[in-house]
Amino acid sequence: MKRNYLSSKIRLVLGLLLLVGNLTAQNQPLPQIWDLQACIDYAIENNIQVKTAEVSKESAVEDSKQARAALFPSVSASIGQNLGVSPFANSNSAASSDLSASGSYGINASWQIFDGGVKSTNIKQADISNEIAQLSIEESKNNIKLSIIQNYLQILYANEAQKTYENAVKLSAAQLESNQIKLEVGAVSKSDVAQWMSQYASDNYQLTNAQVTLENYKLQLKQLLELDNLQSINIALTEPDDKEVMSLLPDRNTIFETAINVMPQVKNASLNTEYSELSIGKAKAGYLPKLSLQASSATGNNYTLSSLGFVPQLKNNWNNSLGLSLSIPIYSNRETKTAIAKAQFSVESAKLTEQSIRKELYSNIETAYLNALNSQAQYLAAEEKVNSSQTSYDLMDEQFRLGLKNTIELLTEKNNLISAQQQLLQAKYTALMNRKVLDYYQGLI
Repeated sequence: MKRNYLSSKIRLVLGLLLLVGNLTAQNQPLPQIWDLQACIDYAIENNIQVKTAEVSKESAVEDSKQARAALFPSVSASIGQNLGVSPFANSNSAASSDLSASGSYGINASWQIFDGGVKSTNIKQADISNEIAQLSIEESKNNIKLSIIQNYLQILYANEAQKTYENAVKLSAAQLESNQIKLEVGAVSKSDVAQWMSQYASDNYQLTNAQVTLENYKLQLKQLLELDNLQSINIALTEPDDKEVMSLLPDRNTIFETAINVMPQVKNASLNTEYSELSIGKAKAGYLPKLSLQASSATGNNYTLSSLGFVPQLKNNWNNSLGLSLSIPIYSNRETKTAIAKAQFSVESAKLTEQSIRKELYSNIETAYLNALNSQAQYLAAEEKVNSSQTSYDLMDEQFRLGLKNTIELLTEKNNLISAQQQLLQAKYTALMNRKVLDYYQGLI
């Protein structure tokens, strides 16, 4: 029942925080130009997953305060009032009655002097939970950073792809217009014009697809930023240069060693193992005796119509007590032994999770590193292919103008050039993305 009540309070606080966050985001001035850093800063400030992690941290802080407060004695006060009627208290008269009233007043204190180290362990676990909650915030921030970077690079890629198809459309339009003029003087056939019309339509179709792709990536960015889908944003479309694409990669082992120290999920897994190990000590405390100190100060009154006054009764009935109680476990239906075994299982499970996270991290770094090397090599190869395709197309166009080559041959070279340009773009942004992933694992973004 208490857990449900606390869960309800946490959900209420989370709802209020998200509501305030949404109102704040609506009133927050938006950047005029959305470059990569502006997108990252705004997303971290307004992302729902980050806010949820921050609420969990606040809850963990409260648990830590409660664990420390448990070290102190608990004090309570009690007040009781009773009214009694004894209608036949006087045996000489059936009609007579006697009224009585009583009251009790007391202060009680209880302090568990020794509990086998449970309370001190609770404090240590609460502090670890605070660290885990903070690391969860950092992990959420890292995740949104990486998502923003991936999406932003996709926008840049789609923007350059759109430019490539725009150039293709312009080229097709110019060739179509030129061939239509040549048709009028009989220099080309209707078939040649029809082929350029088909190519022009195909290039327009590819351009439309590129425009739709770009808008979809922009929509995804708005969703990552928690912005209204109808809200327009001016994205800085600065194209990265070759130096950034071909920058030297650091040693992969160095990347891994750095990632082990900076990635929050690794530290988080280690803390979960430490948390589970402390649970074994708590479970073993079930075998130890518990020593408690109790103290009380109480008084009361009990008077009828002819009784003493209220104050004299409180004075006469005032009593104080102080005592120790020792609870010694003898047989607990195997509860303690089972609790210890389960705590040990939790430790083993936490250690396996920690190993799994480390292996997954190494695998991800290895994959990103190899992908970065391959994409850089592909970029160099694609760059040479674009240069050769451009040269080949220029020669083919010149020969076509001289009547030495036909329309199909020129179209083939043109499509080869467009394909090479798209391969270059793909290799370029694949290399950039993998390099950003390596930077992410080193805590550089």
